[in-house]
Amino acid sequence: MNPGILNATNNLQTQRFYHGTRTELKPGDLIKPSHSPDVGERDKITPYVYLSPNLDAAIWEAELAIGDGLGRVYRVEPTGPIEDTSDLPDHQSPGHPSMLYRSREPLRVTGEVTDWPLYHGTRADLKPGDLIKPGHTPNFGNQARTTPHVYFTRTLDAATWGAELAVGEGPDRIYIVEPTGPIEEDPNLTNQKFRGNPTKSFRSRAPLRVTGEITDWQGHSPEVLNAMKDGLARLERLGVEPLDD
Repeated sequence: MNPGILNATNNLQTQRFYHGTRTELKPGDLIKPSHSPDVGERDKITPYVYLSPNLDAAIWEAELAIGDGLGRVYRVEPTGPIEDTSDLPDHQSPGHPSMLYRSREPLRVTGEVTDWPLYHGTRADLKPGDLIKPGHTPNFGNQARTTPHVYFTRTLDAATWGAELAVGEGPDRIYIVEPTGPIEEDPNLTNQKFRGNPTKSFRSRAPLRVTGEITDWQGHSPEVLNAMKDGLARLERLGVEPLDD
């Protein structure tokens, strides 16, 4: 057997897998190989169906999926061998969380993800019950101003960026939060480079209440982080400002 191929019955019982789509499904339904999740390959048919243990990757897949329905993320289990796509010689990272595994056999739906934690990345030292209020210095753009919104996200990857790019000298922190007022999608990311809101980023003029902290998250590599900072510096030189109105 190819060492990159994993048998669905070996050492996968404790692994939780996700699949993102715009198709409405129910437990027991089978997701069969069909269109590729790669936005650059939408006109091609692939003999694979994709899955990932990374929830953020499934959220991206759901948001970028073909169709007009709501983006949905399902918990799935493989019915046959799966292959680690990162081991493939032609594998190229799209620069955002992407599906790690693929299979030629269907996936069985075991449930839908409907309970979503919300995250906020920062350098502030906070505790449960504290409020994160608007009025802070933004992560890029004119540092002399303050933002009338407070930002948060459904994906851990986006919260990681928020923590790593936050102004200040304290350690990077990611908190679980709940909004105390109306929220809206972040216009700086929604329908910009990618369709929809794949980072699941939101903002509010009302404070966020801290309910907990994530302590086992993993930051981006120095190379990726420096590339992001260079990109933000380039936007600043061009006079691009965040949409805060």
